[in-house]
Amino acid sequence: MSDTSKKVLVLGTPKNAAVLMDVFEDSPEFSFVGVVSNQSPGAIDQEDFGLPIFWSDDIGHLVKDHFLTCSLGTTFRKTWILDRIASGFQFVRLFHHSSVVSQRTSFGAGAIVDAGVVVAGYCAIADHVRIGRQASIGHHITIGEFSTIHPGAIISGNCDIGKQVTVGSGAIIIPGIKVGDGAFVAAGAVVVDDIPANALVGGNPAKVLRKEYGPR
Repeated sequence: MSDTSKKVLVLGTPKNAAVLMDVFEDSPEFSFVGVVSNQSPGAIDQEDFGLPIFWSDDIGHLVKDHFLTCSLGTTFRKTWILDRIASGFQFVRLFHHSSVVSQRTSFGAGAIVDAGVVVAGYCAIADHVRIGRQASIGHHITIGEFSTIHPGAIISGNCDIGKQVTVGSGAIIIPGIKVGDGAFVAAGAVVVDDIPANALVGGNPAKVLRKEYGPR
């Protein structure tokens, strides 16, 4: 562990946390030092990935010299993350070395960009957005906080993706589309029309399958 690297705790189940650490462990800027669980405290007296597992309410003493990241894909991570922020923790941003990200795109706190991702210029990626491996984000796109873009998804230029949106693996969103807050785009969907807030859409071309489905 470098003397200058940030000590990072990973929120999530041990299984999800281990996957995230496996991808980003080579970063010289961060050193993963533990996993934080909000499941039953009686079930966490163990280690995973060779690191200790902490109960979420028992990490207050680490706030001064530790940072957090979140391994969860569900947009319901919002509640847990906001609770940790309220207790004083800061969240790091993670960018895999194999990703290609324009310097003219901005990222909020806690954003995660996985392996093989391409992000074009002039985008605004909000706090705690997670972009899965080999996803492609076009130019002049906004993505709202706590949204999840799953592996292999393609979002074309000039799209407006709302808060707590889920875009499934391999989904394609054509240019100029607006996706409402909390919407859920099913895996493999081809989106050619705007999506209402909280709707589940799927198919090619994508159609509304349920009006009140998200966020998930």
